[in-house]
Amino acid sequence: MSLAVTYLMATREALEPLGDPDNAAPMASYIKDVSPFLGVKTPDRRAALKAAWRPLPRLDEKSLARTCLELWALDEREYQYAACDLIDREHRQLSAEFLVVPVETLITAKSWWDTVDSLGSAAVSPITMREPATTELMWRWLRSDNIWLIRAALQHQRGRKADTDFPLLYAMCEPYAQERQFFIAKAIGWALRDATRWDRQGVQEFVDAHPGLSSVARREAIRGLDRSALP
Repeated sequence: MSLAVTYLMATREALEPLGDPDNAAPMASYIKDVSPFLGVKTPDRRAALKAAWRPLPRLDEKSLARTCLELWALDEREYQYAACDLIDREHRQLSAEFLVVPVETLITAKSWWDTVDSLGSAAVSPITMREPATTELMWRWLRSDNIWLIRAALQHQRGRKADTDFPLLYAMCEPYAQERQFFIAKAIGWALRDATRWDRQGVQEFVDAHPGLSSVARREAIRGLDRSALP
């Protein structure tokens, strides 16, 4: 039995008994019924998976990619969350290639903000920070016609604090400054809001230079600017 199959079976055995139909319906509604749910809340899922995975051999990158793709193919959303949990556990060992296979595939399958942003935190942000050459891939995602790849690229530097590449951040926001698509505009707003902690002047200059900045992005940026002005 392959390691991927072992993890898949252990994950299903850990989560299926915890399913609660009373939780499942509102959880699915929250993400606009993109996927059904077992009805397992996040703390319970993480505790169950931690216990189920602890005795298993650690996954190498190839086995992890295969496991994540298998989990993504299952219907219930908790299995996609489990894949993100696994990636987060192993992110320190992952190469730049992992962003192409499987992360790009995962971002564009069963897509909604929950999994896209989880993949951003677990894989995209840490790997791109460790592997500067992945900037080329971020530009490719940004120039794609997939809103979720665009969102992931726009947010790929979130969490870097003073180590953020601010010129790159503003350059990536530039092509979509007037974008009204909510999930793209929100990503720009959050990226700018975060940047105000470390480059308030740069964010203010970006906002001033883009009077057509979408209201969603502008609102988030202004929140950050107002907050950073507090003593």
